[in-house]
Amino acid sequence: MKRVALCVAILLAIFLLCTVSLVTVSRYQHDFTQRIQDLERAVYQETFESLSSQASGICRQWMEAEHVLIRFVRHTELDEVTGAMTRLEMLAKYGDLSEFTAELNRIKNLLHHIYDSEIPYLRNIF
Repeated sequence: MKRVALCVAILLAIFLLCTVSLVTVSRYQHDFTQRIQDLERAVYQETFESLSSQASGICRQWMEAEHVLIRFVRHTELDEVTGAMTRLEMLAKYGDLSEFTAELNRIKNLLHHIYDSEIPYLRNIF
């Protein structure tokens, strides 16, 4: 009987940890997608300096979020987002808006892919 109770407790702990990780990834994906969309709207309304400072702020926030996400998500995918985030500030500073918007779209796609790969679908498990 003790073994059954221990197995149930372990399964409950695993389920709880998986749920917490999925909620965390979902929250960060939603937050950063919203911030990226705000930057997309600001591309033609703001000056390059203002756009650069907004991109710098988002990059700093991403670096903080990456320390949390690194516990749940594969490092290669997070490194791709980090690389794209760090390019945003300089692209905005030097006025390369086509590359800037392309990087914004790339970041949104990467964030969606990270979230999608964490959902326990059969295609993600096997």
